[in-house]
Amino acid sequence: MASGGQKRIIQLTGFKKEEKKALCRSLLKLDCVFLDNKKYRNCTHLVAKKLSKSEKFLAACAAGKWILTKEYIINSAESGRWLDETTYEWGYEIEKDTHYSPQMQSAPKRWREELTCSSAPGAFHRWKVVLPAKEGDKQMASIRRVLEAGKATICSSQNADNDVTHIFVSNKMFKQNKKHISEGRYYPLQYLGDYLFEVSELKDV
Repeated sequence: MASGGQKRIIQLTGFKKEEKKALCRSLLKLDCVFLDNKKYRNCTHLVAKKLSKSEKFLAACAAGKWILTKEYIINSAESGRWLDETTYEWGYEIEKDTHYSPQMQSAPKRWREELTCSSAPGAFHRWKVVLPAKEGDKQMASIRRVLEAGKATICSSQNADNDVTHIFVSNKMFKQNKKHISEGRYYPLQYLGDYLFEVSELKDV
């Protein structure tokens, strides 16, 4: 078994009501903890309807968690036990007739293997990040959870020092001020998804 004896902590993402209900019924037949939450929580397995740049998908990628197709739950429930994850992982097979790039398709598998082999705690573990100061901003809270899942160090702008590696600004602000923003440490928010899906290996920044 790929995950040894640990109890599976499951989250779902991208499923509509009826399909989600059916998967939940299947989960009742299996030994696991199901986290029914719209936000990412520290799960061991994320079961995804499709590849996406949703908070849960990006966070699970950044944390090196198993990201699997729904068949993993369905077939495991039919077998009466959890099956090996390997063939159900997003990225196990790369499809050609799709608008998803091979890098995007392989991202979940690539990051899980990379983080397991390197023993790095997360995809962003060397990052020192400053986020735009917007209290109560849902998008910022979501970005923060993705960064925390990948073990980034988040600094307040007041305490920012020369060690800061990434200063994130809104995509709109980045486009408007591209000429004025000093090169190097400033990134648009969409960079998180681009980094996880397009980067082929763990980098320093």
